[in-house]
Amino acid sequence: MRARVLRAMVVVGIVYVAGAGCGGGPDEPTPVCSIAIAPGSLAFGSDGGNGSVAVTTPADCPWTATTGDSWITVTAGANRSGPGTLAYTVGANASTGARSGKVTIGDQTHTVTQQGRVPTVCRYELSPDTSTWGNDGGSRTFDVITSSDCAWTATSNASWITVNSGQGSGNGSVAYTVARNTEIVDRSNTITVADRTFIVRQGGDTSACQYSVGPVDFSPCMPGGNAVASVTTQASCPWTATPDASWLSVPTGSSGTGSGVITITFPDNYDAPRQGIVKVRWPTPTAGQNIRVAQAGCMYGVSRSSFTFTSSANSGTFDVLQQSDPIVCGGATQDRCVWTAQSDVSWITITSSMPRAGDNPVSFTVAANGGTAAREGRITVRDKVVVVSQAGQ
Repeated sequence: MRARVLRAMVVVGIVYVAGAGCGGGPDEPTPVCSIAIAPGSLAFGSDGGNGSVAVTTPADCPWTATTGDSWITVTAGANRSGPGTLAYTVGANASTGARSGKVTIGDQTHTVTQQGRVPTVCRYELSPDTSTWGNDGGSRTFDVITSSDCAWTATSNASWITVNSGQGSGNGSVAYTVARNTEIVDRSNTITVADRTFIVRQGGDTSACQYSVGPVDFSPCMPGGNAVASVTTQASCPWTATPDASWLSVPTGSSGTGSGVITITFPDNYDAPRQGIVKVRWPTPTAGQNIRVAQAGCMYGVSRSSFTFTSSANSGTFDVLQQSDPIVCGGATQDRCVWTAQSDVSWITITSSMPRAGDNPVSFTVAANGGTAAREGRITVRDKVVVVSQAGQ
């Protein structure tokens, strides 16, 4: 009987001891999870980059990292337990303004700040930067050259210039249309792109221009001088004046707009009569008008066409006869033609004074020929030639 009671007491004691020493019983207190992060904030430049945060917490404590900012991306450590490292990336900031965001790690907040982009100094170029149009107008484009993040807008400064497409950032083109110019007067205006100006020039409708020129026929005598003609037309109607002969020049009035004066210059002419024209032209179907300049000249004759001398020194004389063409330019005495006698060899010397006018003789000497061979020389008076032959010894 005592043995059974003792056995029972031992069993109860074992159970008690076991119950008193169990650490996993339902009444044990739950561990407290605390989270610490380092660093609490990071700052980035406008280009962005990578960041990381060290998380300190008990081994059995879970934590989650989240962000509500689209430009912050958690790349590692979004869901973990115990201590670890959170990694994230920050995107580039295209704005010039700074921005701030956050990553929430458990009950802790990691702050992310980022600088704005440094503003670009925008420089613009236009290619081409001007255009010229006829009165009919039409459509064309020109290029805008600038940095990729530089915005621009093209604006017309005239009702007759229409910008069809002209807005963008970076390199681009502007399409525009120029309306028909129904006026005679030329016009000019611009398209503005940022701080640049594109120039548009357009001619007027010259088909409405009416022209007259007068006088159109000049017949000057032999001395040089000027001839003056007038062009009559509406303001802004263009014209040009161009001579077709080398002896004619237009020192004033070679071109003009509206009514004007054409001055034609010509030099002396004591050779054969000559004729040239000055072409006055304008942009209409009637083409233009010619101004004719017919300058008088002279006709010449000589009393002898040749001389023959011995080898000794000699002299000779011949007469020069002249007449103006037309005769009226020679005057009552017909002595207006001016001429010079010239030898082409050194052994013939002209002894008469030169130049001469009217009918006059020419005197000359011939030096002795010391050689055995005969020789020949010429005396020229305008278009006439007198041949001088001399025998040798």
